[in-house]
Amino acid sequence: MPVEVEVHVDGTPDPVTGYIIDIHAVDHAVRSAWSECRAANGDGWRSVATDLADLVACIGRTLPNAVLHASLRQHPFMSWEHQSTMPNHATLVQRFDFAASHRLHCRELSDQENRRVFGKCNNPAGHGHNYRLEVQARVPIDSGPSLQPDQLERLVMEHAVDRLDHKHLNTDVPEFALRNPSVEWIAQTCFEWLVGPIGSTGAQLLRVRVWETEKTSAIYPG
Repeated sequence: MPVEVEVHVDGTPDPVTGYIIDIHAVDHAVRSAWSECRAANGDGWRSVATDLADLVACIGRTLPNAVLHASLRQHPFMSWEHQSTMPNHATLVQRFDFAASHRLHCRELSDQENRRVFGKCNNPAGHGHNYRLEVQARVPIDSGPSLQPDQLERLVMEHAVDRLDHKHLNTDVPEFALRNPSVEWIAQTCFEWLVGPIGSTGAQLLRVRVWETEKTSAIYPG
């Protein structure tokens, strides 16, 4: 299984070289730790989340610097993250896509003021976006993760994506009948939809991020 591992280490830059640590030392530590964990746990790893914690511990025994954070990405839409300060938890991060249309318009403002504030986004017929939704959940891993990626995917699809995908947000989604469907409100609404279902698994929803375009996104809670 090809994976991408990212490691954050702490330290003070050397006054001569400017290095905190030689990148080759980090590469060697990660590869050695990977081999050590695979040898200890076998090819059929217990789970990526618990083994990422083992990986961080192995890297920490090799490097002179403190390992603050590590992430393991299996594909572009899903990764596990682990912080050394929370050894019994991991963070599951997954991304989803949906397409929807909306009109930015506030009933409290006049038509002229709406056009001034929102410009073309106030077009009466609305306009569309290809949105990206990222969900981060903190998962206990003491006895195996309480939330698996396929389970998180089902919850996000059922409680968020299916309610938004190929919809006109102003008219098809009751939560936006009175709430202007800005990317900020979309992020908060998705969080409100997901916090209960994810919490019922024993995991904790940390935050939701929604991209409206490549340049524009909102995070809730911020």
